[in-house]
Amino acid sequence: MTETEWSAVLTAAATGLLVIVGAAQLFVLHAQRRQQRLDLAEVYRRRWSESANQWAAVVFLGREPGEFYQVAGKEELTNFKNAVNESSVYAQDIWALHAVRTISSILSDVTLRILQGQIRISDAYPIFGTEFLRHSSPLRSLLDGRGNSSYYGLVGPDQQERLHIDLRNHMQDWLIYHDGIRRRGLILIDMLWAEATRLEDLPPSDIASAADAKRSTGGLNRQRLKHEFYRLRSRWCFFSAWRLVRYLKHAEYRRLGRWIGVDKKRLALLDSEWTERLLRNYKN
Repeated sequence: MTETEWSAVLTAAATGLLVIVGAAQLFVLHAQRRQQRLDLAEVYRRRWSESANQWAAVVFLGREPGEFYQVAGKEELTNFKNAVNESSVYAQDIWALHAVRTISSILSDVTLRILQGQIRISDAYPIFGTEFLRHSSPLRSLLDGRGNSSYYGLVGPDQQERLHIDLRNHMQDWLIYHDGIRRRGLILIDMLWAEATRLEDLPPSDIASAADAKRSTGGLNRQRLKHEFYRLRSRWCFFSAWRLVRYLKHAEYRRLGRWIGVDKKRLALLDSEWTERLLRNYKN
């Protein structure tokens, strides 16, 4: 071989080696980023597990007084009720404020990590799961600053119920003063709900109920996520913003021409199968 041919062979070999080294570096970088995501998810998993009592308190505060569905056990529920009876407008209720601060801070931190691209929705979802979403309504009522005004009908609340409502209002005031934390909590609920719907982890009736509600709230939820994303990151990251905003559509009814969203025919099939399994279980 001539010197020119040897030079060409060596150049080709060096180029191939560089490609291999570059591909290996990309693989290692991808593996490192994945491990970092898993490590972050594990940190928040521990934080969430350690805040079980605070989560039970938040659900208790967010629900109407005396409401049956709770996270807390019987003894824990009695302690919450006793603490409500001892509450006063003239002093801070540390247990309630600590619960709301702890839970809302965890939700806000996880949302920040997702919006900054440090973890994915699919990484965050196993941390909370469907048990969290089953009780997300009282949390959303706290974050939204709303309650069920028609709960009492013509009778009106008694003393304990009035104290419960007043305490909930105080917690909602704290969230209003920390609006960024409040917004990010709502965003995380929306993202987790979209992931649970995508995986079909929820009963068909819950999926349908949420999709019905999102006929009017879906656009607002997407706007809130988009504005929060651009508040934290540059508008040059519009593709990442678009992907996250689009992800919320998993929890909305699928429109013509879309590939994601709740398919009504699929939902009807799931409902039929779910009802059949439920009836079979009762017979057994």
